[in-house]
Amino acid sequence: MKRRIISLILVLILLVPAVQTAVADNSGLCFTATNDTLLELSSMTVFIGGSSYVPAKAFSAFGIYMNYFNSESTALLSNASKQIFFNLSTGRTYDSSDTTYYVSATFQNGQVYVPVSWMCSYFGLYYSYTSGVGYGDILRIKNGSEVLTDAAFLEAATSLMKNRYNEYYGTTDPSSPSPSTSTGGQTGSQGYGSSVTLNFIGLPSSDFLDKLDQYSAKVCFFVTADEVSESPDIIRRIYGSGHSIGIFCQSSPETECEQVSELIFEAAQTRPMLICASPAIESSASSYADENGYAYYKPVVTIPENAQYYTTITAKLKDLRGYTSFLIPITDKTQNYISSVVEYIASNKISMPPLLETLV
Repeated sequence: MKRRIISLILVLILLVPAVQTAVADNSGLCFTATNDTLLELSSMTVFIGGSSYVPAKAFSAFGIYMNYFNSESTALLSNASKQIFFNLSTGRTYDSSDTTYYVSATFQNGQVYVPVSWMCSYFGLYYSYTSGVGYGDILRIKNGSEVLTDAAFLEAATSLMKNRYNEYYGTTDPSSPSPSTSTGGQTGSQGYGSSVTLNFIGLPSSDFLDKLDQYSAKVCFFVTADEVSESPDIIRRIYGSGHSIGIFCQSSPETECEQVSELIFEAAQTRPMLICASPAIESSASSYADENGYAYYKPVVTIPENAQYYTTITAKLKDLRGYTSFLIPITDKTQNYISSVVEYIASNKISMPPLLETLV
């Protein structure tokens, strides 16, 4: 009996280090990944009571989208076959049959966070932890479509993790591109660290977003109150897919900004930090942004509404050095040529980060 007890103790001693080092590179960060995609800093994993939580938007990669009902403080996550409700006020979680589950979501960093282990079990997914090499660990959610092993994915993602680590802590590393001008350490054929942000005025169609998803392209959409009211599902998909959302002011930033911000929060449980405006009110919108904690975006290049071909944009990328940004109105023509623009950017190894307030 003593031998058996001693053997069990030895086994436990051997197991403890393995558990402790599963997420233990001492960087303080744990990135979230879905299959073979490393998600942005805003989707990092947090640990609450020993359990891992990620923003609900991370599950949109698997067709699981969130609706948030502000009046009831309730988040609904659903796909084609299942629904689950998280009441953030009471902590109750229940399905469409009113069956209660003893797990809860939480609200942090302006987002709804959900428990990874439970979500994976409920929606038929699985996940893994990979300890990093000084720039953060990885919690990787999968559905069986991933190509890389965890070890290979870590190796492939380390450069991007390093850039985001530097961005998070506000440090620089001369051996790597600045995180604000590169993703994944790619360098453009036009010059080291070439990067561009694509930013659009107006609401995209589902097909438009599908085309961006094909290239894992992240962009920013500046929208009005009417557009958010008309298509809250599109707003949720934009945010859930990792794109940025901004406010487009047409006449009065004092009125429009607050209204659009509230509508976006109601639709996607996030508040926009970026403002863009029509030229007529650019000065007043910029002043309003400075006084109210927003970031005002002024594009380097503005594409006219009558632009018909993707070469209008790619011609300006041909000799790109460093960083530039485009503001593009969404029209029927934009819908037709967006794939060609993104394909050109990808084939020339120009990095394309989403627009953040740190870039304006």
